[in-house]
Amino acid sequence: MLQIRGLTASYGEREVLHDVTLEVERGEVLALAGPNGAGKSTLLRVVSGVLPPRRGAVLWEGRDLLKMTPRERARLVAVVPQARRLPPMFTVRQAVALGRTAYLPWLGTLGESDRAAVERALAQTDLLPLADRLLGHLSGGEQQRVLLARALAQETPILLLDEPTTHLDLKHQANFLRLVRRLTNERQMAVLMVVHDLNLASHFADRLALLAEGQVVRVGNPAEVLTAEALLRVYGTPVKIWRNGNGRPLIYLTPEHMTPEHTTP
Repeated sequence: MLQIRGLTASYGEREVLHDVTLEVERGEVLALAGPNGAGKSTLLRVVSGVLPPRRGAVLWEGRDLLKMTPRERARLVAVVPQARRLPPMFTVRQAVALGRTAYLPWLGTLGESDRAAVERALAQTDLLPLADRLLGHLSGGEQQRVLLARALAQETPILLLDEPTTHLDLKHQANFLRLVRRLTNERQMAVLMVVHDLNLASHFADRLALLAEGQVVRVGNPAEVLTAEALLRVYGTPVKIWRNGNGRPLIYLTPEHMTPEHTTP
């Protein structure tokens, strides 16, 4: 279990997280939702060790990730970032191999186990046919899969995803999240994912944590968290809630809050 205990974090004097406590089990996807500025991406930055907290701890099997060296932490936590910064002249295989950095000696080269991990990650993300293609020649959806494959090559029990579907169209959003869902089950990872689309979160996440102003407002399964009352409180916008065949909520704007192009005659 990934345990986040009482995290408080700031940028300078501005506190952006306040006493956040969450848990993520192996084989579980916990989605972080909330308005812009709620602290979702900041929480991932703290858990990954990029931003030191003022207070709190992040535990995995009783060990505090925030007290580890970056190399030790990289063997436990992999990150799929929000922004793509992929070197255009790297091949897909070279980019995915960067996920093995934490396992290599100084100026070391990939060993047999490293190459095997890279090939597994390429296969799991359906990138083997593209393995020798240059990154600069890939579509946005393909590049996002490369970032996921790079994280999988780290072979960590914890996976953090920061708005991984933001720049993808509807088809690639669904395909990417289906892939994350399947790999979470297969690898029994603890997955913490920031997502803005509440309907995608409802469909693909096991549980949701709703954040507002740096605090957890509500946490539970989608039906417990995504209620009209909670969303009005957090987003300040009235919504209607329907249930799909599996009982998961579907969120719609009420007619008076829809723009003309979103209404039907």
